[in-house]
Amino acid sequence: MNLSERIRQSYPELESLCAALVATPSENPPGDTHALAARVEAFLAALPGVEVRRVIGREPAVNIIARLAGGRPGRRLLFNGHLDTFPAGDAAAWTGSPFSARVEEGRMYGRGACDMKAGLAAAMMTAKLLADERAALCGELVLTFVSDEETGGTWGTQHVLANVPEARGDAMISADAGSPRVVRFGEKGQLWVELEARGRANHGAHVHLGDNAIVHLMGALAALKGMEAMPCPIPADVMAAMREAQPVSEPISGKGEFDTLSRLTVNIGTVSGGIAVNIIPDLAHARLDFRFPPGLTLAAVLAEIGARMQAHPNVAWKVLSSHEPNVTEPGHEIVQTVLRHARTGFDAATQPVVANMRPGFSDSRFYRAAGIPALVYGPAPNNMGGADEYVLLEDLRAVFRVHVLAAADYLGHPGPF
Repeated sequence: MNLSERIRQSYPELESLCAALVATPSENPPGDTHALAARVEAFLAALPGVEVRRVIGREPAVNIIARLAGGRPGRRLLFNGHLDTFPAGDAAAWTGSPFSARVEEGRMYGRGACDMKAGLAAAMMTAKLLADERAALCGELVLTFVSDEETGGTWGTQHVLANVPEARGDAMISADAGSPRVVRFGEKGQLWVELEARGRANHGAHVHLGDNAIVHLMGALAALKGMEAMPCPIPADVMAAMREAQPVSEPISGKGEFDTLSRLTVNIGTVSGGIAVNIIPDLAHARLDFRFPPGLTLAAVLAEIGARMQAHPNVAWKVLSSHEPNVTEPGHEIVQTVLRHARTGFDAATQPVVANMRPGFSDSRFYRAAGIPALVYGPAPNNMGGADEYVLLEDLRAVFRVHVLAAADYLGHPGPF
């Protein structure tokens, strides 16, 4: 029996496993993943040839490391995923329990269904299939399932990469939310900034005696919003991939995605100030979210902010968090391997599969920063973070299939596939 036949026979178990994961809450906050980690650990520890251990960066967040060695020396392929999910929110807003894992019309509903318990199930079942094929593999497969992704990754992937030697390898695949028809090879840089404007309070009728902090803030916000016109010298291979992906990716991710990916964007996320309508405010705050493509650096963005803020002496600013744009070359072996196997699952004429950048960031940024080629290939994000989150079962199967075939291929399995 070839791998493709084994994959098809495993679909019922894959769906049952995904349902069991969805039915095990792991909301963050509070971030307690002990129950889910125990379920994952028990499944992986029962597989032949798999070594499993826990790594805890900070309680109650548990990280699981599972290692499957092949029959011959070779490369190390990493699967990364996160155990934690967004909070379920108001249960009354859901059709049924947020943890029911109910299946209806080809959809499995529940908190974390698409982000990313479907991805965890795909990776776990891949380990199960390849455990039986381990003698044919060159190298090893390492699964790193972490618990701090939804709140920044400090005690999850970042901690694991810094403290677990086997968590570093030759390439990494994440099944975080995306699309089975889009292989995501890079992400924009991110910079969160807080502004604080100061003025002088007085009665709202006596504007000649006060100094309005909100007016100062508005001027600074307009100046920083103008940074969206900054030139972005995106590398040629990245731009070519983005252009090729646009007609496929935008119907999936929304019209305008290409424009968003190809320029710096500034989102004014929060604004606050003033205590009453008839009082001139002496203090105002805002928080901004800058996202910038490869070709721009964090240093260049910070320098531009600094230059623009010189004209606004009443407004102070500080950095809350940041990271650089990060890319694995579109032509890299791991990207092309996943792309090749993904394409065999779709009709090239009617459902082409492409490689593209990702608008948001994921834990793959930590791998790229460590020099490890990384990509995201996962199911579509349906109602992600909202009520009635769901994963399409066809997406779950597609992601599982590609994980098995790409991992076997990358680790030198002779086939047949």
